[in-house]
Amino acid sequence: MAMWRIRINLADDPRSRERLSEVLASQRVQAVQLTPRPGTAAELSGDVVLELPRDEALGEMLTALHTISSQVFVSLADDQDNEDDTRREDALVN
Repeated sequence: MAMWRIRINLADDPRSRERLSEVLASQRVQAVQLTPRPGTAAELSGDVVLELPRDEALGEMLTALHTISSQVFVSLADDQDNEDDTRREDALVN
């Protein structure tokens, strides 16, 4: 199964965080980190590392995340990526 790192920018409010939790609830999530976005008020940047059982699941996940935010970034993650937090952003999906 492929490991994916997804970064999403979302509003810093309880409803947005709740919707993100709902989308991720049925997935094999390895890590979630929400941090304030520098220079913006009331916005968060969320990093999610998850394992998806099949390639088409990535499209379904991105569609669901786009209901929360128009800014979703995705890259392939590996085990080393989880440890040292290095990133290579391969695609910007708008």
